[in-house]
Amino acid sequence: MARRGRRKGGPRYKKVSLSLPKRLYSILNGIAMGDERKLNRLIKGILEEKLQEATVAELEAYITGSSEEEEQTAEAKEVKAEETQEA
Repeated sequence: MARRGRRKGGPRYKKVSLSLPKRLYSILNGIAMGDERKLNRLIKGILEEKLQEATVAELEAYITGSSEEEEQTAEAKEVKAEETQEA
């Protein structure tokens, strides 16, 4: 009979801290009725739901796409400006 590998001890989940804008924090805190435990559960639920729907490419775009996205929007604005000038 094959033996299972030894499981490492310690917590099952990794602890992560994140910075939120004050406005977003106050909205989420209001939904959680000021309870920090409910707030953490709410944020965890939102993240899990978004991660289940997202593809790896979409998640990578969050890391690398911010500068590319800004360039694309700037180019789109330039094209629109040129079109309005021509008309």
